Amino acid sequence: MTNAVHRRGAAGAVALALVLGATGCGAKGSTAAHAPAGHNGEQAASAGASKAKATARVPVLVQDRLEDAVLDDRDLAGVSVNTIGVGTEGVGNGVVHAIPDRATHPSACAPVSSALSGSSRFTPVASVMRMAQSKSGLATFYLVSYREADAVRAVDELRTALQTCRAFTSSTSSAAHEKVLPTEGPAAGDEAVSFRLTELVKTPGQDDPIQAPESVVVIRSGSTVAIFNAMESLPRLNTYPKVPADIVTAQSKVLATGTHAAR
Repeated sequence: MTNAVHRRGAAGAVALALVLGATGCGAKGSTAAHAPAGHNGEQAASAGASKAKATARVPVLVQDRLEDAVLDDRDLAGVSVNTIGVGTEGVGNGVVHAIPDRATHPSACAPVSSALSGSSRFTPVASVMRMAQSKSGLATFYLVSYREADAVRAVDELRTALQTCRAFTSSTSSAAHEKVLPTEGPAAGDEAVSFRLTELVKTPGQDDPIQAPESVVVIRSGSTVAIFNAMESLPRLNTYPKVPADIVTAQSKVLATGTHAAR
C-alpha cells in the first residue's frame, strides 16, 4: 500500500487528522445530532417520505455485521483493502459521528462537507473506513449504517445541498474547498449521488495551498450509505480523479445481497 500512502500526498495528513478527530460511533445515541432545523431538515422530511417505509424494513447492520460486509478478494479479484495507518493496527472501525450544520460555512454546504468524512448530521449505528486498491485505482471509502430512514434523509440532504453549494470551509478541517459540482453517478444501490471539488491544503513553508482535485461517489443500499473518495495530490488543470468503478460495483453488490461472492 506504499503507492496508496504516496498518492494522498500532503492531503493525506489532513484527511487522517479529520478521521481521528471524528472518532467515536454513536451506536447508542439519538437518531439525529440535533432536531431537524432550517431548510435541510424541512426538505429532507419531505423528499424522504416516499422512501422511508422501504428503508425501515431493511435490516440495520450493527458494527460486526458492517465490518463483515467490507469487500474483499472474493468480491473483486486482486483487491487490497486496508485500515488507515502504516505500522499500526490502523484506524477504521467506528470512526464516523454526526457533524452539526454549524461546523460548516455556509451551513447550506454542511451535507457536502460532512460527506467527505463519511458523515452527515445523523448519528450512525455503525461505521467502517477503509482504503482499497484495485487494478483500476485507489479509493478511500466509508460504510455507514443508520437507523430506519436516516440513511434516506442523509442522501436527500446531500443531493439538495449540491444544487447550490460551490465552496465552503469547515471547523473540522484546516482545508478549504471550492469548485463543488454534482456529477453523474453510477447506477448502483437504491440511489446514488456523485460530486467533485477541489481541496485547498495548506502546507508548512508554502504560501499557496496545494490544490487537490477530489471525486466522491455516494451509494445508499437500504439503511447503509457507502461513500467512496478519490483524491489526486499531483493535480492537472481541470482534471479530476475517477473513483474506481470496480471497487464501487463490488462493494455495492455485497451490500445489496448481504453476502460475499462465492469463489
